[in-house]
Amino acid sequence: MGTPLHLLLIEDFEDDALMVLRELRRGGFDVTHARVETAEALANALDAGPWDAIIADYSLPRFDALAAFALVQQRGLDLPFLIVSGQMGEDTAVAAMKAGVHDFLLKDRLSRLGPAVARELREAALRAERRKMQEQLLLSDRLASLGMLAASVAHEINNPLASLMANLDFLLDPEAGGTVLSTEQQQAVGDCQLCTERIREIVRDIKVFSRPAQKQHSALDVHRVLDSSVRMAWNHIFHRARIVKDYAALSPVLGSEAPLGQIFLNLLVNAADAIPDGQSSAHEIRVVTRQEGTSHVRVEIHDTGEGIPRELHERIFEPFFTTKPVGVGTGLGLAICRRIIHEMGGELGLESEPGRGTRFYLRLRTAHSVAEKPERKTPEPVRKLRLLVLDDEVVVGRAIQRLLQAQCEVLVLIQGQEALAQVSSGTRFDAILCDLMMPEMSGPRFYEELSKLVPEQAQRVIFMTGGAFTEQSRTFLANTGLPYLEKPLEPHRLRALLATMPPWGTRGEVTARTG
Repeated sequence: MGTPLHLLLIEDFEDDALMVLRELRRGGFDVTHARVETAEALANALDAGPWDAIIADYSLPRFDALAAFALVQQRGLDLPFLIVSGQMGEDTAVAAMKAGVHDFLLKDRLSRLGPAVARELREAALRAERRKMQEQLLLSDRLASLGMLAASVAHEINNPLASLMANLDFLLDPEAGGTVLSTEQQQAVGDCQLCTERIREIVRDIKVFSRPAQKQHSALDVHRVLDSSVRMAWNHIFHRARIVKDYAALSPVLGSEAPLGQIFLNLLVNAADAIPDGQSSAHEIRVVTRQEGTSHVRVEIHDTGEGIPRELHERIFEPFFTTKPVGVGTGLGLAICRRIIHEMGGELGLESEPGRGTRFYLRLRTAHSVAEKPERKTPEPVRKLRLLVLDDEVVVGRAIQRLLQAQCEVLVLIQGQEALAQVSSGTRFDAILCDLMMPEMSGPRFYEELSKLVPEQAQRVIFMTGGAFTEQSRTFLANTGLPYLEKPLEPHRLRALLATMPPWGTRGEVTARTG
């Protein structure tokens, strides 16, 4: 059997067309073809493609090969285009090659037609591969740029959010020495806290666009995460479909709550988008959970929407590919979801047919090996700790000072040189909260200088980060082994970490620098 060749032949003489086809079959091709003679017929044939190659007679009564080639180029098609002619001068041949035609042959010398077509098919395949590689490079650049933008946005939001959340915690925490509020004021501040928690989750999800830090996986209740995602998606769903929950008894799964919630939310919104607006009584989105043995839990999200053609089942997981209208989707959601699920050791796939809806399914590992640990109460320090807060955002430092002033003596500074001067003068701190990224002196640089002055003080540094991790900062934190907290700081985690820091001098440390 010969090499399959789907050929578009531009020729007005039947006998000449048969001669070309005979020569191609002699050259080892299994040819299927269509023959056209006019520009209109060529345009229709190009629309009906695809074609492997085009062979054109140079001159036709109402058309010629160069006009045909121009029409192919206008369509953006990169197909082998060869000209055959009964009589063609050298100047005409040169003009055709300059225009981009791949080869030309005389009709009385068609013996090299087969090899010429085979060569041009190989060249076209190489060009297609190069274009694919270039597109992948462009895509990588776009993803890298998007990651940098997402990390920067997260960092810029986290700094003011850290101050806002710490101040709200201060107002509601009697142990922090906050103002006694009326019931209505407490409710108002509590509502503000709920809103800031939602903003924090949004910022955490934004970080998924950048290279995410390793998330600590723990045992999760899938139903609780699903219910939260359904509530968040409800405004997008209720006028399109009714929600049906078909839950079974499940083992806890191993994962990270915020990313898993983002995945469920993305799938629920996609399910709603596949259903026409205003027909909620006729459509449903069904959320199903099932136990798969002892090792896995299966979650399914069904919709009664328009469905997805089989040839697109894998493409929809490609970055920037979307079936939604222009301006509606970024094409990133499902690509990110699959990556996160794979990081959790799970699986994400779909089953769908046009007109019969879509079912996305997730297989998640169970967490039988994760033992539930009883909640430990934060130990109370025997005396007020002396704490240094070093952050170029003064509102962040002040908020931490208010939050911890009942338990700690807090000094807030905004420049690394000021902090080093304090240590040089003999002041010692039980703990040093240091921002990782500062314009005047970065956290790693401060740590390096502090290590030269008083190495023991450097070991009491706790870094804070707004989320804009670089590869250098990741390596730095891994090499030092020092603890770090992400902004906005969680008060209970901060207090628990400070409670593990023994007062200065109890490790045999000298209380002042000696020369």
